[in-house]
Amino acid sequence: MCERVISFYNKNKSRYDSYILQMCEVMLRAVRAGHDVLGVLYGHPGVFISPSHRAIAVAREEDYKAKMLPGISAEDYMFADLEFDPSQQSCNTYEATELLLRDRPLDPAIQHIIWQVGSVGVIDIEFEKSKFHLLVDRLEKDFGPDHKVVHYIGAVLPQSTTTMDTFTISDLSKEDVAKQFRTISTLYIPHRDEGPVSSSMAQAFNFKAGVTVYCPVKWAGPKLNIVSAFRPHERDVIAQMTFRAERPAISNNTHVAPEGYKKLHTSAAMEKFMTDLALKPKFRAEYSLYPVAIVEATEGLSNLEKFRMKFGSSEAAHILMKATESDIASGRQLTEDEITKAEASEGLN
Repeated sequence: MCERVISFYNKNKSRYDSYILQMCEVMLRAVRAGHDVLGVLYGHPGVFISPSHRAIAVAREEDYKAKMLPGISAEDYMFADLEFDPSQQSCNTYEATELLLRDRPLDPAIQHIIWQVGSVGVIDIEFEKSKFHLLVDRLEKDFGPDHKVVHYIGAVLPQSTTTMDTFTISDLSKEDVAKQFRTISTLYIPHRDEGPVSSSMAQAFNFKAGVTVYCPVKWAGPKLNIVSAFRPHERDVIAQMTFRAERPAISNNTHVAPEGYKKLHTSAAMEKFMTDLALKPKFRAEYSLYPVAIVEATEGLSNLEKFRMKFGSSEAAHILMKATESDIASGRQLTEDEITKAEASEGLN
């Protein structure tokens, strides 16, 4: 049975009553009736979706098992479409109404993502934009009227197109621009300033005086441009790589891996076992509950693989799936003592 909870949207009710309480209750009643329930939500089920969090919390409080599985959020799409990295200059995420209501600080030296900019100050389902100017005023105060931002809407359906429009903050005050913003609109605000470097931390990190963390890209509209990607240091490192003359464009270079390097390699049975754990939730759940029985029933695993996998150790699995070129060539398998030492040396015990 499938039920669309969107029917609980109502312009005469608050979003909390319809979106959170009633939609959540539909899922919970099915759980209480003894059904296995799957809630399918667009994007990531835990990002800007309240019913999922409430349903899981209430279900657990009532002694039912509940789990959230990850999805791809609008923010993930932004990273790909706008090609920016949240680790460069850092990045903060805000909900537009909460940002203004709590007067959150906006640092011009870092990147910002502001969600739900098309429904500022709205608590019901009647989405309107009469408070949009309050957000624009705040952005102009912190970044100035000429700073450029991106209006972003990720494509939802195959027929959809992605919106990536660049405006100055002052442009957002124009009626023809403001009307382009919808309930699912998000703003990306690139950093305006370069943040200061702590001299004490630079010294603690043994960074040279005046060092800056290298960023290979520079924001230039709705996309990022590569800048100074081949400075002297980059050229020197790349020059040390040698490629076979017959196929220089292919990454079959003659680079020699360091001594003792272990490449990804394991038995066919171990590969299938790990693949099944990754792709079959029911099998993974059974393994978590009954690792010994599941491992014993798995054909083809070596005695050592069976022994280590009975403990459900991800660390041992990681070690079992790597081998040196010489071990691969000779067919030699790791010993139990070697695996134990490898775990200890990596700080895994």
